[in-house]
Amino acid sequence: MASPINSDKGTEMKSKTLWLVGAAAVWCLAVTTAAAEGTKADRVADCTAEARTLKGEERERALAACKEGSENGHSQQNRMKACNAEAGRKELRGEERRAFMSSCLKNKPQ
Repeated sequence: MASPINSDKGTEMKSKTLWLVGAAAVWCLAVTTAAAEGTKADRVADCTAEARTLKGEERERALAACKEGSENGHSQQNRMKACNAEAGRKELRGEERRAFMSSCLKNKPQ
């Protein structure tokens, strides 16, 4: 038969372990949230910097496309869509379009 001393020790150990696992989970969540907020701010700053040379409605469209791409994720496919839309608005063709697309894709947040 187990003595009461051993059962209290096992319960205490389980309680400490559960507390440590919970604390680690909360810490991981806090770190992930802080990192995500920082990268979102960086993407917004990048979008604003990219649109700095544009004026009026063209600037607003470029900002919207860039921010939309950053909100939906920043995969290669989303970057390609945003750059392609911007190249279409600028009515670029041939070598100009290829050069613009290359530059646009390199400048988008990764």
